[in-house]
Amino acid sequence: MASEVHLSQGLPTLPQDLMLARDRGEVLFVVGAGASYPAPSNLPDFAGLVTDIYRSVDPAMSLALDAAMTDGGPNWDDAAHLLSHQQRTELKFFCQKEYDVVLGMLERRIDGDASRQSTVRRAAFETLAGTVQTNPIHDALVHLGQRFGQTLLATTNFDRLLTEAAKSRGYSSDTYALGEIPNPSRSLDFNGILHIHGKLPWRRDKASALVLTDQDFGDFYLRRHAITAFLYDAARIFHLVLVGYSANDSPVRYLLNAIAGDERHFVDLKTRYAFVGCDPSDQRTSVEWQSRGIVPITYDRANGHRALSDLLVRWAEIIPGKRNERSLLAYLKNLAKLDPASTDGTAAMSFLEYYIQRSNPTEQTDLARIFAARGSSPRWLGILNQIIRESTKAR
Repeated sequence: MASEVHLSQGLPTLPQDLMLARDRGEVLFVVGAGASYPAPSNLPDFAGLVTDIYRSVDPAMSLALDAAMTDGGPNWDDAAHLLSHQQRTELKFFCQKEYDVVLGMLERRIDGDASRQSTVRRAAFETLAGTVQTNPIHDALVHLGQRFGQTLLATTNFDRLLTEAAKSRGYSSDTYALGEIPNPSRSLDFNGILHIHGKLPWRRDKASALVLTDQDFGDFYLRRHAITAFLYDAARIFHLVLVGYSANDSPVRYLLNAIAGDERHFVDLKTRYAFVGCDPSDQRTSVEWQSRGIVPITYDRANGHRALSDLLVRWAEIIPGKRNERSLLAYLKNLAKLDPASTDGTAAMSFLEYYIQRSNPTEQTDLARIFAARGSSPRWLGILNQIIRESTKAR
């Protein structure tokens, strides 16, 4: 079993291979709606977006959709108060969580076509343009998404909060959408915040088309192959890491189907990961992701997925680098005070194994000084020497 790294008590572990790959510039985070859900951003997930659009363009449906989102809500066929068979059909697909299909039906019923100025798309713009406030997940991701001094993140979100987070932290914030997105490569020129499903307007920047309905997904994934071609290349160069998705999200379905098609033809696809929120006793969700060729990093979804935010923030705080010198030094000094034989001391060894794997001899010498300081157990130096020897052999 691959090594797991403990970053803090009470937080999920991270695969050591993933952490090392990120440090080598071999990871591409793919960010979903769940990243923009926590406060103070408070943007809706796909189901919430659909409900908000209906509330704007077809209020008669909104009560039924709200009820369908609650436990024990009505079956789609029991909704006698709806106005038409078409609305009942839309509710059926909503209950089946096929939100892209629902919006396609609604747009055809209300607007008749999929123009950028359709009533449905204007309602989506109004809902998602309601905040410019980033949250800790955005801030952590733009830090984790640094690749050789440039920001590299992909997102299926239309909001521009990752761009805002990058600007506020002084990182590069070039933004591309759909046809503007550069082809994936190992080159330093491949960078930016990549909106693979389109983006909203932002200040003086114009909006792009949006991949919102089933027609849009069919167009960009199946007919034009624009997004699938991007994913094919990206999955062969980078470890894709999904953040802010559930297994049933429409974007996940299309993303994974695209990658699965490529997997039949190429054997060099990198390992893919996903942060997965579930109940601690839930083993089915983890297996569901594994069966789709994804390594799940599970966390407790309680308290509004707080564990995801805490884990990403902690990871961003301790990755080696100039911006993290103080926080990393403080973290290492705290580890040096632990008893190596204690539960926390054993967990600390997993981080030290990771840190030594990615460090140079000078950093290893500095590490030894920290663990040789007064108040540290003398056993730490022997443990560090053993980890360094084993790391050298592994290389």
